[in-house]
Amino acid sequence: MKLLQLQLLWIFFSFVGLLVVGIMPATMALFATTRKWVMKREENFSLFKEFWKTFRNEFWKSNLIGFLLSIMGYVLYVNLSIMKYAEGILAICLLIGVILCSLLFMTILIYIVPVFVHYNLKLSRYFTYSLMIGISYPVHTILVALIVYIVSRLFFWIPGLLPFFSMSLPAYLIMVLSLKLFERIERRRESEESISENLSNMGQKYGSVDA
Repeated sequence: MKLLQLQLLWIFFSFVGLLVVGIMPATMALFATTRKWVMKREENFSLFKEFWKTFRNEFWKSNLIGFLLSIMGYVLYVNLSIMKYAEGILAICLLIGVILCSLLFMTILIYIVPVFVHYNLKLSRYFTYSLMIGISYPVHTILVALIVYIVSRLFFWIPGLLPFFSMSLPAYLIMVLSLKLFERIERRRESEESISENLSNMGQKYGSVDA
C-alpha cells in the first residue's frame, strides 16, 4: 500500500510541476520519502507531508540536476548520431569513447538521486561522488543495474503494473541497496579514521619517549 501511495504521489506532484519541471523534484521527493521509510526513523509519518516538504525544498536544485543530466544525455546522443558518418579508425575511437562515456553516465544515473537525498553536498559533488561510488563498488553497481533491468522486464511482461508501481518499486529497491552501501562506506571510513588516529597516537607516544 505504501508503494502504491508513493506512486500516486509521484504522479500527482509531477503534474503539479507540469511534468517538465515536476518530474525531477517528484523523483527526489519519492526517494527521500522512501529513504525515511526504509530507515524507520519514524514508525508513523505522513508520506504526503514528507513528499511535499522535499518537493518544495529541493525544487530548484533537483531541476538543475535534471537539466545537467539532460545536457549530458544529449551530448551522448549527438555523439551516437555522428558515429553513423564516421569510418575506419575514427569510427572505432568514437565507439569506444561513446561506450565508456555511456557507462559513466549510467553510473551517475544509478546513484545521483540516492546520494542527493542521503548526503548534503555541493551541487558538483553529487555528480563526482556518485561516479566515485559507482567505480569504487562495481559489483554493487552491476547488481543495482541488474535489478532495475529485471524490474523493467517485469513491467514489460505485466504492463498493467506500470501505473501503480513503475517508479515506486524501483525507487524502493534502489534505495534499500544504496543505504546498505552507504552504511558500508561509512563503516569503512570510520575504521580508516580509527586506524589513522591509533597510528598518530603511537607516533606521539614513541616520539615523546625518544625525546
